[in-house]
Amino acid sequence: MVTARTAHRALCLAVLLLATACAGDGEDDKNAPLPRKSEAQALSEARHYTKALAGSSGVVLSPRTAVKDLHTCVGKDDETAEDGRFTLTYHVRGELPRQQHIAAARRLREAMEGQRISVDHLDERPGDDRPVILDGSVAGKRKERISLTVESVEGPDSLQYVVTTPCYLPPGVRQQRF
Repeated sequence: MVTARTAHRALCLAVLLLATACAGDGEDDKNAPLPRKSEAQALSEARHYTKALAGSSGVVLSPRTAVKDLHTCVGKDDETAEDGRFTLTYHVRGELPRQQHIAAARRLREAMEGQRISVDHLDERPGDDRPVILDGSVAGKRKERISLTVESVEGPDSLQYVVTTPCYLPPGVRQQRF
C-alpha cells in the first residue's frame, strides 16, 4: 500500500533527480561551460537532498548537526581558477537506533532505485560500530555527479547524510579558461 507520505518522498526524489539531470550539455572539454549556481542555491539543493534521503529512510534530521563545507574546484590537471567556482559538501545527522541502520539503508536503496538514482555501493556490516555505508549519485547531462552518502557514524544512534555537489560557477561570473 502506498501512503501519502511514501508518495511525497518519491516525488521529492524525482523532482531533485529531474532538476539535476536538466543541467549541462555533455562536453568533455576542460573549458566547457560549468553549471551555474550560487552558494545559496547549492546549499538549498543539498538540504533538499538530505531531507528527501532521510525521509525515505525513515529518519528525522537534526538541523543543529548540519555542516557546510565549501571548496575551490580543482581540475583534472590540478588547475584552479580564480573565478569563484566551488564545490559544496553538506553533512547532517539524524538519530536512529543502530540496530535499525541497515533496514533504513535498504529502504533508502529501494527508494533511490525507484527514482533512477544510482546506488553505487551498499556496505552492510551487522554488529559493527558502523553497520552501514550507502553511496549513491545523481548524474546530470555533463557527467556532473551529485554524490550522496548515508553512513553510520560515531555515537550509537547516528546516521549521517552527506551531499557533495559538482563544480559550480556562480551566476553572472565570467568563466576563466585554461
